[in-house]
Amino acid sequence: MNSDNFDDYLKNRVEDQISYFDLSALKNQRAYRRLKLISIACNILTTMTIALAFTVPETYKVSMGILALVLSTVVLGTYQLEEFQNYGAKWEKFRLVAEQLKSEKYMFLNQVGAYSSADESVNRREFVESIEGTIRGTDIAYFSLMVEPGKRIEKRLQQPEERK
Repeated sequence: MNSDNFDDYLKNRVEDQISYFDLSALKNQRAYRRLKLISIACNILTTMTIALAFTVPETYKVSMGILALVLSTVVLGTYQLEEFQNYGAKWEKFRLVAEQLKSEKYMFLNQVGAYSSADESVNRREFVESIEGTIRGTDIAYFSLMVEPGKRIEKRLQQPEERK
């Protein structure tokens, strides 16, 4: 790979993938944190609503019960959504890959580790193989991450039947 092709690879492939994994990590982090904050807030409010239901006049007790039910349903919904979408695990995976790609890039640019050979073409080949191996491995890991929630739900649904 000549210098122009390699510079193009570095810019259009490596930088593009680093940006993709960075943005994906950030997006999943925000979704994960948003769900967790909603869950925590609704959980606290559910407890407060139930406690306050004992102190309000009789006419408001049914309303407080309904409010507690709605809040606890939101908590359950956020838990199930996170379980299904796997925002936390995807955030972790995307962040890990982004940092791996950045690390490889900076090791190459500083000619350390596997890239300390005096032969630039060997370093470039090693770099491309390492980057592509990381990306290829990520595709497989991402697919299994996306399939996994469904398998967990299926197992949970099958467990009561197996006990019979």
